[in-house]
Amino acid sequence: MQKILLSATLMIIFLTLQLGEKVWSAEDEAEGAKTETAYISLGEPLVLNLNSQRSRNTYLQITADILITNVDSETIIEAHIPAMRHQLIMLLSEQPANEMKAPNKREAIRQSAKLKIQALIAELSNNKDVGDVLFSSFLVQ
Repeated sequence: MQKILLSATLMIIFLTLQLGEKVWSAEDEAEGAKTETAYISLGEPLVLNLNSQRSRNTYLQITADILITNVDSETIIEAHIPAMRHQLIMLLSEQPANEMKAPNKREAIRQSAKLKIQALIAELSNNKDVGDVLFSSFLVQ
C-alpha cells in the first residue's frame, strides 16, 4: 500500500513539474511576442500662421514625432508623413493665437492631434500602430 501511495505521490509531483514547465514556457513566449516601439520624425519643423485678433501676425513653429507601437509598421506609417503633416497644419492653423501659449491648451492640442493622426493612418492603411504624437519643439512668436 505504501509503495502505491509513494508511486502516486511521485506521479503527481512529476505531472506538476511538467505542467509548471509548460506554463513557464507559455509566459516566456508571450514576453517574446511583445513588439518594439519606435519614433518617426515628421521631418522639418512646421511653421504656420495662427488665427490672431491682433493686426500683427502670430507664428507657430513645431517639430513633431510619432510614437509607433510596432516597429514592423514603420515603413507603412512613414509613407503617410505628408498626410500627417497636412493634418497637423490644418488642426494647428485654426487655433487661436492667444490660447497657444498655455501649457494645458498645448496638451489638449497634442491629444487632438493624436486622435486625428490615428484616425488618418487607420483610414489610409488600416493600421492601428500609432501610439502617440509628441511635439519635440513648440514655439509661438
